[in-house]
Amino acid sequence: MKLRIYPNELDPTEYSEKEYECLLKDWLNIREEYPEARLYKDSICAQNDVTPKTKEEALQLLHADGDYFVLCHAGTPLEIFLVVVTVLSAALAIYTYMNMPEIPDQATGSGNNSLASRQNKHRTSERAPDIYGKVKSIPDLIAPVYRYYADNVQIEETLMSIGTGYFEIEQDQIKEGETPVNTIEGASLSAYEPGTLITGTPQIQIGEEFTDPPIVAKQVSSVDGKQKLLSPNNTKLNYKGVTFAGNKIEVTGDYQYIERDYMYVGGAFGWSTIPRPVYANFSDHFVNGEQIVIENAIYGSAPDSNISGTTDVSTTGILTIASSINIVDPDNYKKIRISSLTVEDLVEGQLSLAGEYAVSNIVKTGSAGAWFYEVTLKSNYTEANINFGRMSDDGTGILSAVLTDHDENIDLSGTYTISSVSTNEITLVNPSAVNPDWLLLPNLTAQQISNMLGRNITFKGTSENFIGWYYAGNKDTEGMLLNFLAANGIYEGDKAKQVAIEVQYQQVVDGVPTGGIYSSGIVMQGKANNRDQVGASVREKLPFTGQFRFRAKRINDNGSSANLIDDVVFESAYSFYETKKTAYEYDTTIRLKRLAIGSGTNASELNLPVVRKLYSYRSGTRSAERIPTSNFADIVINMAIDPLIGRFDISEVDVDSLYEVSDEIKAYFGTPKACEFNYTFDNKNSSYQEMAFAVAEAVFCTARQENGKHFFTFEKETPNSLILFNHRNIKPESLTKTNLFGVPDEYEGIEFKWRDETDDYAEAVIKLPHDGLANYKTIESNGVTNAIQAHFLAHRAWNKLRFNRKNIEFTAYGEADLVTRNDRIAVVDDVFKMLGSGEVEAQNNTVLTLDNNVNLEEGESYVIHLQLKDGSVDVINIVSQLDENQVELARIPLMPLVIDKVVNATYSITKASDGESEAYLIQEKSPSGTFETGITAIKYDRRYYSNDKDHINNLI
Repeated sequence: MKLRIYPNELDPTEYSEKEYECLLKDWLNIREEYPEARLYKDSICAQNDVTPKTKEEALQLLHADGDYFVLCHAGTPLEIFLVVVTVLSAALAIYTYMNMPEIPDQATGSGNNSLASRQNKHRTSERAPDIYGKVKSIPDLIAPVYRYYADNVQIEETLMSIGTGYFEIEQDQIKEGETPVNTIEGASLSAYEPGTLITGTPQIQIGEEFTDPPIVAKQVSSVDGKQKLLSPNNTKLNYKGVTFAGNKIEVTGDYQYIERDYMYVGGAFGWSTIPRPVYANFSDHFVNGEQIVIENAIYGSAPDSNISGTTDVSTTGILTIASSINIVDPDNYKKIRISSLTVEDLVEGQLSLAGEYAVSNIVKTGSAGAWFYEVTLKSNYTEANINFGRMSDDGTGILSAVLTDHDENIDLSGTYTISSVSTNEITLVNPSAVNPDWLLLPNLTAQQISNMLGRNITFKGTSENFIGWYYAGNKDTEGMLLNFLAANGIYEGDKAKQVAIEVQYQQVVDGVPTGGIYSSGIVMQGKANNRDQVGASVREKLPFTGQFRFRAKRINDNGSSANLIDDVVFESAYSFYETKKTAYEYDTTIRLKRLAIGSGTNASELNLPVVRKLYSYRSGTRSAERIPTSNFADIVINMAIDPLIGRFDISEVDVDSLYEVSDEIKAYFGTPKACEFNYTFDNKNSSYQEMAFAVAEAVFCTARQENGKHFFTFEKETPNSLILFNHRNIKPESLTKTNLFGVPDEYEGIEFKWRDETDDYAEAVIKLPHDGLANYKTIESNGVTNAIQAHFLAHRAWNKLRFNRKNIEFTAYGEADLVTRNDRIAVVDDVFKMLGSGEVEAQNNTVLTLDNNVNLEEGESYVIHLQLKDGSVDVINIVSQLDENQVELARIPLMPLVIDKVVNATYSITKASDGESEAYLIQEKSPSGTFETGITAIKYDRRYYSNDKDHINNLI
């Protein structure tokens, strides 16, 4: 997680970068120094501005991750926009940074639960798959997939997680798509149980064993397979009549001269050779993307100066030249072109330092006949000649060179990259970034332009057609992996050809290239008359750790025959380090090596059926070994005592009851299939209660907790209600009832969705009463993977929809805590009207003085509802009315009433009904106040369970 800070938004090269642990802390420090600073996520643009405006927004930075950018001096929106454009355009011209591989599927859920696009994917910061029962596992990627070539075949390797826990795995059923992995040539797979070294003995092994730690690779997004490696170009063209404008070069004369192309002509004194006149044709010699060297493109008259003599060479890029040549104002020269300078190094031997270098300054000392010139080269001198970086110590040699680029001249000479080329015109890529003199072109006089037309300008190809530099890596980087591809082979008819590639790389410290430039390379060998792809990889362990930069070039030329096929592209690149984590404490992991699949690194689907292995407690104690199981009793017990989920002690789980309910369900439906639960929990916000509820719902149960014990109750046909609700435990005026005439919401049926294990866990649908209806109520199940269980659940849902004829809602007092969803309750179906309400003004034992008058009829029974100080409600029979605002109770309240003239106990009076009760099934239950619970229920009907014996009766 990086934080990059631009203190001067107009200079994108000036910045500091750090890895943050708490973004909020760093942001507050920045705002203290730069009150107008702005914060951006991922990249600098208005859309990504996440500068906190409130305390709540600031606190969100406590949990921030990813990359952030800061502009320290931000102004008006227009100024910010202009600054952003400047920063982005300049930064792209200078550096190319590596990004994390793009994750195409942004869904947070496990691939196990996906219906489409089932792929092995990254789920960064999400919950590891928590599998229970038997599922088809689509393992998650733990580390990015990386690719390389072996014997011209592209291989990919990856590290994956099946999920938390131990699993029973059928080796023959491990597949890539529909193909068993053990039938795929060259594929290797190893599965490791939790806590097992991923370089050790695996649970499952297919193919070769893995003995080395896996690498964590990070792909360089700037290398995308479109960069073609160009052959060295030895072309040398001399043209007159050349004009320079903007970033374009144009030959305007009728014809030009090619220095090496001659013709013989006769004359009075015999035959001689003169340059052959030809029309300008750049496109015959140069191609887009190639580098071109331009020489002698000088506007002005100040001459270059030759210099030679014994020279001391410092490894820091300082040349001290002893010469008899007296050069006037040498500091006016900004380049030195060395044709000859060789030093003898104690480690590397003879090193040639020839090349053209940019000069920071030249200091002249001495006197006539003995002059000394201290030439300080600019910091990129090792790029002009890597031998400077190979010097182990200072050295001495004889120098022959020319000082060029005088301040009085506009010198456009240099090495540039071609953007586009035509017959007589070349467009360059941002030449002013290479040579700032291009910015002075608009200031030229007509005379200077005219003089240039007569100058002979040299255009040369180069063998230095590097692709790069590209920047990559982080503080942990230990190596690089570069891939090259000749998609159509390397050959010329019946002749096999080769392509030789050189790779250079260098350490980068705080964004600055530092130290020597290292080289490596490969030779790609083709086959005669063979268009099969040729792929090769360079894998290098870096001699340092941290960020680096790299580039690549082709170093041989196979000619220009029409039959030649030898195009090679820079296909992909990675930085990497060996993982420091060689064992996973909680997860079952997979290491996989296979032929690369698809065009993207995440386009594969390794899949395998797995069954979670759990301890059994059926005997009353934990089993000696874990067993593969889909039984809900095993699942709920293990889930409850899991230290990362339920976190309960085994004593808090009614183990015997859970197994008894499991046996009861099996006997009731006539099949153990009704007791199964097969599902992957993948939501990191799911609580144990939510998970237990999901299990219970799949097996016709309700999850409950009483007396400190967790247990399930099985919903089935029953003649008994668990509790009676009437005027004593129903809040006055809270009961409402709805009589139904027909199916609610005009539903014509239900469609029940489940996963069919026999059909590759595809979604299956049961539609009742039949197909072809317009308005189904949709029910989506979790954990149901067999047709028998789905049949029972679907028919129960349909029966409740079509046979229910009454709904009831009310608010109950504390006794409602004794029941839960799907419990049968009895309710006295009366609507209780309050006959009086208010506050209690005084209490004398069982006599209450009220703040309002009441009028109770003789012969009727009444109750008073008293709000106690702990929030509960006490319901007491009224014996008699003593005065217009006094009543006598059958007993004293459970707690002293609050009567302090500031806040008094409240009351309400209703009739005490003796009506008949009706049976209901609770559908929803939710708290509505202190010691008050809202209950929604449907009328109980034994026909809800009329299909429960279909399996026993051989109807399914």
